[in-house]
Amino acid sequence: MAISAEPTSTPLESRSRRDQILDAALELFATTGYRGTSVAAVAKRVGITDAGVLYHFRTKEELLVGALAHFDHAVEEDLAHARLRGIELLRVVRELCAAMEETPGISSLLILLSAEHLTEDSPARRFFQRRYRALLDRYTAAFATAASSGDLRADLDPVWEATALIAHLDGARLSWFMLDRGFSLADSVRTYVDQTLARLAPV
Repeated sequence: MAISAEPTSTPLESRSRRDQILDAALELFATTGYRGTSVAAVAKRVGITDAGVLYHFRTKEELLVGALAHFDHAVEEDLAHARLRGIELLRVVRELCAAMEETPGISSLLILLSAEHLTEDSPARRFFQRRYRALLDRYTAAFATAASSGDLRADLDPVWEATALIAHLDGARLSWFMLDRGFSLADSVRTYVDQTLARLAPV
């Protein structure tokens, strides 16, 4: 059955409704998981029909990718507004997992979904590949800028340092869940970043 459009919606109203759907989907995915969340549940949370959700997102997986991108977009806007570069950006990363501890549902969702889509080609896998590449590029640029400005050693390998930073972030987050949050994720990342910046400090 074809999904009919919503003829009374203006572009502004449509964008607002789309954001409402994304907010509701992200909240439900974070609390009940991807498999435990239905399009009907998202529609009910927003107060529209299933067709109203599928008007904006053709499939449940498309809705998932949209919700994750919606979450990332808010973070990107904050970083862009702050205009942080180099060592200033690395110091912000130092506090990244403090926010993760406050949103464990989203963090666990990201771990689960990235693992579920490691091999099969899908929109979700391509989303996570783009996400990891963007993180690697951002942190590589941060280390390179810090080195060129004299805040860190000029001979550091920015790609290696960025890769190691991402590996610690992912590993610490996974360990935090597997050990029933028995240690401070925030302190783990703070310590790693502090030790990295001390190791790379100019002589």
